[in-house]
Amino acid sequence: MMMNDALEIDCLVIGAGPAGSITAREVARGGWKVLMVEKRPEIGVPVRCGEGISKELLDLIGLERAPSFVSAEMDGAKIISPGGTVLTLGPEIAGPEVGFVIEREMFDQELAKMAARAGAEIWMRAEAISYEDVGDHVVVKIKILSETFTVRARVVVAADGFESLVARWAGIETKIGPRDIDTCIQYEMVGIETDDRFTEFFVGRKYVPGGYIWCFPKGHGIANLGLGMNASMVKEPGEPRSYLDDFIRKNPRFSKGKITEINGGGVSVSLPLEETVADHLVIVGDAARMIDPLTGGGVYNACYAALQAGKTICEALEKDDTSKASLGPYERRWRDRLEMEMVRNYLAKEKLLEVSDETLEKVLSAIAEYDMKEISTEELLKALASKYPEVLKELAGLM
Repeated sequence: MMMNDALEIDCLVIGAGPAGSITAREVARGGWKVLMVEKRPEIGVPVRCGEGISKELLDLIGLERAPSFVSAEMDGAKIISPGGTVLTLGPEIAGPEVGFVIEREMFDQELAKMAARAGAEIWMRAEAISYEDVGDHVVVKIKILSETFTVRARVVVAADGFESLVARWAGIETKIGPRDIDTCIQYEMVGIETDDRFTEFFVGRKYVPGGYIWCFPKGHGIANLGLGMNASMVKEPGEPRSYLDDFIRKNPRFSKGKITEINGGGVSVSLPLEETVADHLVIVGDAARMIDPLTGGGVYNACYAALQAGKTICEALEKDDTSKASLGPYERRWRDRLEMEMVRNYLAKEKLLEVSDETLEKVLSAIAEYDMKEISTEELLKALASKYPEVLKELAGLM
């Protein structure tokens, strides 16, 4: 496939993150002509992720664990309350959420290589600048440095992040308010004390209002220390970073560490888009708002949806029908698996924005002292009822 001013292909994927690369791979595997474009000069850079993934994800996408992108393996997670209560979630409870801390840029690049090996073409520094539905296909203008190329595609995949221009160009409503965005800042630090088998989450307004601080260890005294703060609670520019700096300064485990990398950006913590297909268009991953609204994690959801997108697109191309109706099965496939949990976690996120540190302390201490068989609503209710029954009323909406 050569670049020219009128390239005709079966599938154009815009964005080379995990959702874009997995979709491109699946469609290319089906024998179709696929082009994936990425506006940045390097895939996976800059990193906008805590860099934690579940072990289940690698099996899902058929990727072998490799030292090139896996930094550390986790046994579980620790949640630290405002008062210092530590709730430890081992593998018998945390299940598939126990996984790996990765080098995200290397992980993303490996997924892109998988797409390329399957037959997909990849253009870098390639930015989509216009989108036009012309009946039986879409015409997209792609700018690379000072040159502009015309691409005619039977189907387009919007994998261009939660501020997706492609979805907007296609007429999909993409407006999002500050309450549905987390402002995030993350440092990679060296010379700090970590529990190298557990990720850590510091929750409560004591640490940061409307969010949490995380520590994802990479081994050898290296870790990602980051913070997510609900944008509706940010009063002035730079406030999230001030909270993170203050947390590090006050914590002797971290205060002597050195920063080797800084990353930041916005993350959607919203409900998914109401529509993720249109004529000749499929929307995947962050562009479809598939990030978990409670945890801020999105890689597993993006990859799962991408597998469904690839399957559906291949079926539509085989029928020579890439209309909205023909692409409709994608909606059902990803929503059947992901949507209910996303809605439940969105409601939990909304409730937790209002919960006081006092209540949060009671909840976590009750859970920590209760012999839980699993993390479930029923088990949480039992734990609270055994120690703080008065809290149940306040958390009725959350439960």
